Amino acid sequence: MSTLEDRYRRLLAWYPADHRSDHEQEMLGVLLAGARPGQARPSAADTFDLLRGAVRVRLRRAVSASDAPGWPAATAIAGFLAALLLVADGLRFAVEMPQAVSQFADTRAHSSFSLPHLLAFYFGPAPYWLAWLTIAVLAWRGGRRPATLAACTVTAAQLLLALYGTGTTMWGSSYSVVLANISLPLALVVTASLLASPGPRHGAELLGRRAILGAAATAAILVALTTSPLFSLLFPTPTFPATPESLHAFLSRGHRWNVLQLVALLTIAVLLLVVLARTYEGRRACALLAFPAAPVIARCGQAVASGTIDGSASVSRLLVDGLVGFALVMLCVRLAEIPSRNRTGDRERHPA
Repeated sequence: MSTLEDRYRRLLAWYPADHRSDHEQEMLGVLLAGARPGQARPSAADTFDLLRGAVRVRLRRAVSASDAPGWPAATAIAGFLAALLLVADGLRFAVEMPQAVSQFADTRAHSSFSLPHLLAFYFGPAPYWLAWLTIAVLAWRGGRRPATLAACTVTAAQLLLALYGTGTTMWGSSYSVVLANISLPLALVVTASLLASPGPRHGAELLGRRAILGAAATAAILVALTTSPLFSLLFPTPTFPATPESLHAFLSRGHRWNVLQLVALLTIAVLLLVVLARTYEGRRACALLAFPAAPVIARCGQAVASGTIDGSASVSRLLVDGLVGFALVMLCVRLAEIPSRNRTGDRERHPA
């Protein structure tokens, strides 16, 4: 029969061998000392903490030794900015709620679709945004463990539902449209920040108050440029009966709106690069943020170039675009740092 100590050792086996040889006995002693009388299995909290610690140790070792000190801070910075954008995207959903209610009522009155399907289509993401708002508040107030557990759960559920949405049914496809979008890579970055860094709150401390205010203003601009009510206000839908001239003018204005969105995204990306590129960890934070930024820039570029957006959302396309963006930015970072590394090597070889 396995004892509590044996079960703890199985969990500690997830850590690298050299880490276990240095710390296993100490960690095991602390765990056994904190166990309740008669406890036969590790608690859920201990299991989660041990597995999270093992993931953090292995992620830190996945990068080179010279890069290791900068990645936790970079992940914390990227996690804070990604969390801010997630909350902003939730705000966009709230702003569009009155329009969604109107469309829901109209569809309900003139279609035969069932009520559960309509509720899922128009208001299905609402629990998701409430969950991320709760996670952001927990992380900001220091509730690291519940925030991490909730982030892992919500992100895994979103990924599974988005994959399910690649099926053939219309309502399954609607899940993919509302879940396989920029919120998925943003959620992955925030979850990675909670798992493998000091957390988004530490990232905010590294950025400073002025940068936080600038990031909040930028998020507000993105919300304004992606909300349907603002588009409807600036470009009213042609009244019935529509003429070919009015439809052409409406489509032309829609194209200008897509161009404006793309220009705004590229401008924000450049400004972000200028601000973060000053520090070692900031440059790596840019690479991490390219993971969620690349898919949305590619999508807007497609809309500008062809005038249409592919409505068939694909999780694999989303992740591939994000990884390509990360790789390209990281390559640029490496190339930009070559001169400084050469100077450091020269100083080491020829000390004054």
